[in-house]
Amino acid sequence: MPDFTKLELAALHSIFIETPQYEEGLAAQLAGASVAERENTGGGFFTRISVATASQPLSCPRTFGPAIYADVEGLAYGLGFVLFMKDGYLDLLEGYAVGYETTALLDLSAVKFTISRFSNDSD
Repeated sequence: MPDFTKLELAALHSIFIETPQYEEGLAAQLAGASVAERENTGGGFFTRISVATASQPLSCPRTFGPAIYADVEGLAYGLGFVLFMKDGYLDLLEGYAVGYETTALLDLSAVKFTISRFSNDSD
């Protein structure tokens, strides 16, 4: 299977940093992980993650990352991200178009981007 793209890795590491109590465990799982499947849906992407069976499961939330965002060349409103866990393991990274626009023509493995964090006044 293909390697993780720079965009996927940047999103994952940003999500990990946002959750310091889980950062080490998530990073350890990612170190032994690979891409099982990837799909550009036109409204974003799904990357299915396969984690090495030797990794330790985490007692953690089922989702991470709704505060992580990327300005992406070719998208006016960028991408948001959600990381889904299954049974304590990395399972699926979703990147979704924040505005009503398509990702279908973007090469997500080579696109230029900047990762940032959604913020609001209560942060």
